[in-house]
Amino acid sequence: VEKVYIPQSMTDGGITNVYKVPSGEGEYTYNYAVEAETVEVFLGVMRSGKQSGNAFTVDVVVNDETSAAMAAKYGAEVMGADLYTLPESVSVDAGSNSKTFHLSLNKAALKEKAGKKLVLCVGLASPTKYELNEKASEVTVLVNVDALNL
Repeated sequence: VEKVYIPQSMTDGGITNVYKVPSGEGEYTYNYAVEAETVEVFLGVMRSGKQSGNAFTVDVVVNDETSAAMAAKYGAEVMGADLYTLPESVSVDAGSNSKTFHLSLNKAALKEKAGKKLVLCVGLASPTKYELNEKASEVTVLVNVDALNL
């Protein structure tokens, strides 16, 4: 059975569904791009299964309850709505099994959060086709502001 999920939720083997930004040391661990006014965190939608599939669209949602719980767990702050933008939905073309999207962070607002860790729980909902993989349809993005070197 094909399932829809966020591949970044599996970066630690699906144990915590935490996606650290930046993900590590070294130039090959960049999971974000610094633009003129934003920091673009790379996320994605993926459909499991080897068959080339039909087109589908899935909603992108924020889970405030999980964001708050994870912020408490990691000594972080929940990202305020002024800090980020997300697409409302993501469409995957027929014949493809994935599509990238960005959590776009306001660079000026991020700089004001120096010394902090910020958290936002991003999830998928209501796919037009296929089912969600319940364990991997939500990811907690944990941003270490200082490590971004803005």
